[in-house]
Amino acid sequence: MRAETDLMDPSERALFIAAYGRLVADVWSEPDQELLLDADPHRLLAEHDLLLPPEIPVVVVRDAQHVDPDIDVQVRAWADAVTGGGPFLLYVPALDELDEQELSEHELDSVVAGWTRPGPAAAPAAAPDRRP
Repeated sequence: MRAETDLMDPSERALFIAAYGRLVADVWSEPDQELLLDADPHRLLAEHDLLLPPEIPVVVVRDAQHVDPDIDVQVRAWADAVTGGGPFLLYVPALDELDEQELSEHELDSVVAGWTRPGPAAAPAAAPDRRP
């Protein structure tokens, strides 16, 4: 069995992760992208520079509640589809738990990439009160 890092060379992996991150962020933030995810996932992938032959089916896996995004799972799914002929499992995590937080673009990229989501412990400390 190949190691996760052997599935793609580092530059291919970085390009895939960046494109996948943009795709998920667009689905979360743009209603037309969410509609396209359901109507024509091949086209949505292509719009994000993720090209699959039309004969490879795309299976969209959405809203997996209470599951942290795992970029290695998505990388493996892409590599398996491209090398094995499909299907491609496109994971689009739920946004429900993030709805009440405002995230910066960097924080959103981190969530999509499978890194730890910022929480109260990651919030900057309040400046000390220096009033007399």
